[in-house]
Amino acid sequence: MAHKNKDFYNYFSQNLIKGFIYLLVLIGLIIVFKSTFKSQYDMIEHAVSDSYYLMFFIFLISEFFVGILPPELFMIWSSDDPWHYYATAVTTMTMVSLFAGWLNYRIGLKLGEKEFFMNFVKKRLRFKKYQQRYEQYGSGLIIVSALTPLPFALVSMLTGTLAYPQKKYLMFASFRIIRFVVYGIIVWNLHGVI
Repeated sequence: MAHKNKDFYNYFSQNLIKGFIYLLVLIGLIIVFKSTFKSQYDMIEHAVSDSYYLMFFIFLISEFFVGILPPELFMIWSSDDPWHYYATAVTTMTMVSLFAGWLNYRIGLKLGEKEFFMNFVKKRLRFKKYQQRYEQYGSGLIIVSALTPLPFALVSMLTGTLAYPQKKYLMFASFRIIRFVVYGIIVWNLHGVI
C-alpha cells in the first residue's frame, strides 16, 4: 500500500511540475509573440476578450474538446481588466471548465453502455493509457487531471464510461477550483510582465 501511495505521489508531483513548467513556457511564448507581433497579438486578444460571451463560448468549446487552448491563455487575456472583472472571469472559467468536465462525464456514462464504443476505445492508445492509470490510481486520477495539464475532459469521459458514481466524480473534480485559483493569482501577479 505504501508503495502504491508513493507511486501516486510521484505521478502527481511529476504532473504538477510539468504544469508549472508548461505555464512558464506559455508565458515565455506569449511575451516573445507579443513583443515580435504586437499588432497581431493585440488584434487576437481584443477579438476574444472584448466580448466575455465570445471568450467563454470559445473556452467552453476548448474545455469540452480536451483543452485545445490552455485556460491560462484566457486568464492572461483577461488580466488587463480591473481586479473584480478578472476575478469574475476566472470564477466563470472555473465553472465552465467543471461544466465541460461534467458533460464529458455524462457522455462517458452513455458511451460506456455501447459495446462498439468500448471496443473502439480499447484500440485507442491515448484512452487506453489513461484507463491503465485509472486502474492504477483510481479516483486519484480525477484529482491529478483536475490540478495538472492532464486532459481533464478525457479523464472525465473515461470516468463516465466506467460508471463511476456521479457524486464522487463531482467531489474529486472540484479540485479543479484549486488549479484555477492558484493559476489565476499567478497570472494576475504577472500583470505588466505579460
